[in-house]
Order: sequence, then C-alpha cells, then structure tokens
Amino acid sequence: MRRQGWQIALVMLLIGCAVLLSGCGKPKQEQQAAAPTQQAAAPAGEQAAVLEDVPLAGDYVIDITDLGMALQFYLRINEDNTFMLSPNRQFNSDRGTGKIGEMDGTYVMIYSDSTPEVPKTATFEREGHNLVFRTTLPYGTANIMYERVDEENPDLVYRLVAHKYIYEEYYDTYLAFREEEGAEYEYVLNLLPGARYTLVSSLEGSEVYRETGTFRVAGSSIVLTPVGEEDLPGTVSADGALELEVKPKAEAERGKTLFRVATTAEHAGTWLAQTQTQDQAVLELDFFGGYVYKAGELEERGTFQVEQRTISFRPAEGEAREGTKTPYTLEAAFGAEDLVFYNAQIVGQFTGGTMSSETLQAKLELTAAGEYTLTILDEENGIELMHESGTFEIVPGPMAYQLQLQAGETARVGDIWPTGFNMSFQIDGTDYRFLLTF
Repeated sequence: MRRQGWQIALVMLLIGCAVLLSGCGKPKQEQQAAAPTQQAAAPAGEQAAVLEDVPLAGDYVIDITDLGMALQFYLRINEDNTFMLSPNRQFNSDRGTGKIGEMDGTYVMIYSDSTPEVPKTATFEREGHNLVFRTTLPYGTANIMYERVDEENPDLVYRLVAHKYIYEEYYDTYLAFREEEGAEYEYVLNLLPGARYTLVSSLEGSEVYRETGTFRVAGSSIVLTPVGEEDLPGTVSADGALELEVKPKAEAERGKTLFRVATTAEHAGTWLAQTQTQDQAVLELDFFGGYVYKAGELEERGTFQVEQRTISFRPAEGEAREGTKTPYTLEAAFGAEDLVFYNAQIVGQFTGGTMSSETLQAKLELTAAGEYTLTILDEENGIELMHESGTFEIVPGPMAYQLQLQAGETARVGDIWPTGFNMSFQIDGTDYRFLLTF
C-alpha cells in the first residue's frame, strides 16, 4: 500500500510539472508545425472526436531512426493502463513495464522498477491516434531522447512518437498509373501505422512529387487528408482496391485513380552484380511478382516468389530455380553463373562528415563487384588522412544489418541505416563517427 501511495503522489506531482512545462516555450501549434516526423494535427473538433473514439489502449510502434539510431521497438498499453515495451510485436521480451496516469491530457508512464529515490518515468501527450513524448523514454538500460534538432536545418525538429496500429488491415503498398500530357506517371502509396500515408509520383523512375498526410477508413469509404489541405474522400472496393483523388505533380489537378495492392512491394527494387566477363548484371523485381534480368546480350523474364530468405525464380522459358535473399544481398544463378547481387540502394558513392564539429569528410564508393574505395579528407587543411581499397560484405548485426569492409588485415564494421551508413574510423588514435549518405 505504501508503494502504491507514493506512486500516486508521484503521478500527480509529475503531471503537474509537465502541465506547467508544456505551457512554456512555443505554442503547441507551432511545435507541431516544426515536427516532420509527426502527422499534421487535426482541427480541434476532429481532434477531440478522434481521442474520444480511439482508446489509449492498443499496440504502438516507435521508430527512432530520425533521432540518431536505426532502431524500431513496440509499446503495448492495456485496458487497465498498464504498459509494456518490447523489441518485438509478440511482446515476449520485456524492456520496461508499469502503469500510466493522466491529468488534463498529460500522461505519465511510471515504471515498475521506479523508486522514491530513483524515479523512472516518461511523459507524453496524445496527438490524433499517436503519442508524442515530452521527456526521455527509458527503454531497457537506455534512455531514448525525445527530440533532436537537425544539424543542417535548425528549424527541423525530430520528435519521439509512438504510432498506433489502427486500420491495420489496410497497411500495404499500393500501385497505380496515370497518363498526363502524354507522359505516364507511376504512383506508390503506402498506408502506415499511426493512420499515416505517403504518396510518391514518379516519371521514368525519377520522383517528381511527394505527399504525406493521414487517412481514416469507415466501411467502404476512405478519406485522405494531405498535410495543410482539405479531406479527400475515396472508396474501398470488395477486392481491396482504392479509388482516390491524387495528382502526379504539385501544379496538376487531382483526378480519380485506382490503386491496387502491390503484392511483392517489400521485395521490389533494383539489384546489381558483376559477371565473370565484367558485364554489369541488372535484376529488376517489380511490385507484382515479375522480374527482368539483363547482362550483356542476355535477357530473361519471369515471375518470382519469396518465402523467408528463399527466392524462387520461374522464367518464361527454362527451368525454375531458387536463390537466397536478404534486405541487401541476393544470391542466384543466371546465365549458368552464380551471382551475388547487391541492393542498388547500397551501390554507388556515399559521402558525409563526422557527427561532431570537425571538418573531416569521408567518401565511400561501393561497387556491384563487392569492392570499395574509402577516402577521408581534412578539408580545412587540404590533407588526405586515409585512402584504402578492398572488398565488402553485408552481415547481420545485433540491431541492424552491417557493412563490413576488409582491406588486407584491416577490418571495419558499421551499421546500415535507412539514411546511409553509420561508420566509425580511427584517425591518429581517435575514433570518429561518420554518417555517410548517398
């Protein structure tokens, strides 16, 4: 009883402090406008309706890539306001448990191992379906920062947000095409946790327009709300197709367009390899289970399927065969030759500076032959500090896939992030960490 009593007192004290703090600094509307990782806030009436209709209880995903670490984990809030953090959606591994208290829209998470001497808490507010943290979030032995200011653009502030799994049956990648002024545009629509969506319009493989916003579904109706715009009503057909009003470029008019689920969207993309004859091999996996392989004068078309790490190819002519696939490598036989393909996202030239104020710049070039060249310059003094060449491999890491560089007896390892490579290089006895982007 004593423990429960001090926990209640702590909740009231912390909520009071949080309410006072939330009234300081920027107005809430301005804070929301400066946060690119959070969906646009709904109008006041709609916001109240959302919070009334959608319970706090449920599962949430928290992605902290924009906060400086390529990590995604999960939060479950139960009907009795108990919570659990876990590295997986099965919630079979505990990274923090406790109870949640609330007053005037401010919520406090009190962890089970919190004590009067060493309180362990986190504070958040609700914005639409999602939770926006106003303090650091304890996760296992780590404390996750709740915001980060972009180094290159101080007006850009990334926030720690828990996105709720709602309308989950519609989460997928959808594809559509539209002809405009004699040009065919390709649309890729992603419906995401937190009732968010992203829409990308491309022309001949190059992005020409991007739109983000929120969505909601009721029966056979779906409504998109682009950031800063009015609601756009659409429909959901019995077979899961979506009819939506979209535009191919910023200055174009919106038109009704039919989107269908891209059945192999998570595997779609371009893969590059080098053959024994030094030809570049290109393997294109499309959104609907089709593939095209080209190398020199050889071209092969067919269909593919993926089951865990096994990818099966069924060519239009010839026998079916199998290979292995990870997010960044693909091994399979084409043209009587066993090839190692690399995801095109990690082939090319990557550059970046240190994560501190030094004027060091690194340039890393990865080729489809599995080779690399690394150069590090001191730009202020015009000195080349490092230049080496070798081979690379993609290996599983504890939290993300890793890039492993090998030059003779020298080995270097860094994490692969969605934004690039997080690498550490030792220069004159000091370790410098670089974020290398394409």
